[in-house]
Amino acid sequence: MTASASLHPTPETQGHSRLWSVFWLQGVIPSNILWAVALWALANQRTTLLLAVFAVLLLYTGWIIPAVWRAAPSARTPNLGVAARGLTVAWGLNTVLVIFFLTLQLVAQ
Repeated sequence: MTASASLHPTPETQGHSRLWSVFWLQGVIPSNILWAVALWALANQRTTLLLAVFAVLLLYTGWIIPAVWRAAPSARTPNLGVAARGLTVAWGLNTVLVIFFLTLQLVAQ
């Protein structure tokens, strides 16, 4: 697959899911729930649970970014697809960095 093909998917390569569903129902809501559990575990010093949630968040991040990317062409306007892709990638980078630094803090304790 070329870079052009990944930016402009054909019906054969693009996902069949609607962007709003992938972005909100599979992206925003579950990630907020996972982060709420992580914050609860951090506040209550449940290290094992926290590390488990971090692992789930990393796997989830690896899954949701391509899912949103594939669903982006189904947006009603192309700019919404671009925005969804950008926001999801930024969220993913933030997730990885926050997990990295919180894990460093746990190791240092």
